[in-house]
Amino acid sequence: VPRITSRGLATARPDDAPLFDGGELEQDDHDDCPMCRKFSKGPCGHRFKKWLACTDSHPGKDAQGEPLHLQKCSDLAHSLAECLGRNGDYYSNNAEEDPPASTSKPNVDQWKAFAKKMEAGIECRKYTMTDFPSETLPRVQISRSGTGAVFIGCEDVKRQTIIAAYILDEQGELIAAGSKHDMELEAVGCVLQFKISNGLKEVTIRTIYDSEDEDAVVIYTMKAKLS
Repeated sequence: VPRITSRGLATARPDDAPLFDGGELEQDDHDDCPMCRKFSKGPCGHRFKKWLACTDSHPGKDAQGEPLHLQKCSDLAHSLAECLGRNGDYYSNNAEEDPPASTSKPNVDQWKAFAKKMEAGIECRKYTMTDFPSETLPRVQISRSGTGAVFIGCEDVKRQTIIAAYILDEQGELIAAGSKHDMELEAVGCVLQFKISNGLKEVTIRTIYDSEDEDAVVIYTMKAKLS
């Protein structure tokens, strides 16, 4: 079952041997980057490649400590985000072919168990939950084919890093989940896609961020209307 660790999400076998640890996504080698292989194809491939080339051309930070690519590549990032929102069905239905054998991700049942554990912790006040700050509200886009995409900040207002996010339907059932490793698209933020079943009118978005307190996490929540 996925669990929160000081480094992010992890799953474990009964003997507690780690299966998955959600850490930083290394992007120095694009050929060895699952995100690059996935998004460089399809209807948004050209925009993704232009944005990626821009970020590669503007490494480092400015005098205020902000990454240069956030300033220099913002128009390309916005264009890419819009394209991904329109074509979420394509990218959710076209998983990366031949993923590296060493990568082991939580499956659907593990994510459901994780979400159930988080919801139980919220209910018994083990975890503190609050509404999203107005400046970091997730943005939801819906495609005509019935796929939704939620754009989430990979950092919160205190610059704490996202660990994971999940989406619940109106009955509290899990319909999407992902770790930072799964969702991150740098300047675009973190993107979590989900299928819209018949009659679904509202979803609940939960995001889990790291905290200055090593034994705690920060959980933000928002309900989003789909119609």
